[in-house]
Amino acid sequence: MALTIEVYYSFQSPYSYLAIEEIFGLEEKYDVSLLWQVFSAKASGEQVQAYPVVPEKLMYLIEDCKRYATDNNIPIVFPETWPESEFDPTRVSRGAVIAADMGILKEYLFKVYHHWWGEGQDPNEQDFMSELCDDLDIDVGDFLSKMSSSDTRERVKGLYKRGKKLSVFDTPTFVIDGERFVGIDKIHQIEMRLEKLGLRNSS
Repeated sequence: MALTIEVYYSFQSPYSYLAIEEIFGLEEKYDVSLLWQVFSAKASGEQVQAYPVVPEKLMYLIEDCKRYATDNNIPIVFPETWPESEFDPTRVSRGAVIAADMGILKEYLFKVYHHWWGEGQDPNEQDFMSELCDDLDIDVGDFLSKMSSSDTRERVKGLYKRGKKLSVFDTPTFVIDGERFVGIDKIHQIEMRLEKLGLRNSS
């Protein structure tokens, strides 16, 4: 039986974007099942408290992300006013829940992340969702209807509440048997754990 790894991610997080290919790679290399859990206070309707930005920390974060992106040939665009103002993740977070129901979550995540962080597009622009649905070959009207349902909203809230119960505070966070691994740099540590458990897939 495959080991379940809960993956808490946010569309607001550049590190979640940069990690996505490596995360999916875990499922290709090991006998694991990835349970993707979108995690966003704003998308769940929670009040988001503004914290003062530490300039040195922000400068390092951007430097670190750009270095990782360059080393791995991943495009990344930081909006000029980020993080003081950032794109609202609500619609695409709800969309992720529906995409998972439809069995197209992987494609959805890659496309949304690429447009958001790879190209700097606002996911709330009028044409964003219609073009995304065209790319995914799904009906935009049906998709938007499911996204806006009260059930979908409650599910997004539920995922956030579950993450908080597990003490998730940043993304990406990986939860294995209740143990947290926080950050893109922990993927290697997770791989070491999976190797010790003998979970590498046979070639």
